[in-house]
Amino acid sequence: MSEIIRIPNIENYTQEIINGELVLTPKENYITENELNITQITHSTIKECVVKKGEETISNATSYRSILVDIWKSMLVQNILQTTTFNFKLTNENGKKGYRWCSDINMSFQAKDAQGTLKEIINMIKVNKYTIKLSIKLETGRIINFKIE
Repeated sequence: MSEIIRIPNIENYTQEIINGELVLTPKENYITENELNITQITHSTIKECVVKKGEETISNATSYRSILVDIWKSMLVQNILQTTTFNFKLTNENGKKGYRWCSDINMSFQAKDAQGTLKEIINMIKVNKYTIKLSIKLETGRIINFKIE
């Protein structure tokens, strides 16, 4: 066998030999929070998300709002109200001035777009000292990875 195999950007892969075969696995390159904040995530899809409190999984949801609600469900109402960037009402205001009732936390909140919701997720991750691993497929098809540990 005298073929030469060239692989561009080999530094982006981990290499291991298994049963005599070279196996290349793409490395997960994580972007910074600043890079995430300037990334257009409108019309993106979450490929994978893991939010943890120590060893306990808080969320594996694949929508921004569901991840956020899962985090809020793990918190005391008082802590949510003291640390959130969202507007809340303690009564069912569903449909009034953009509020949505959330029976999981027994409060109404004004929804935000994907960017605003992701910022709140990051805020709540930091407030609670949780960890998050997030893989997002952008509208362009590019996949970005982000984590807080």
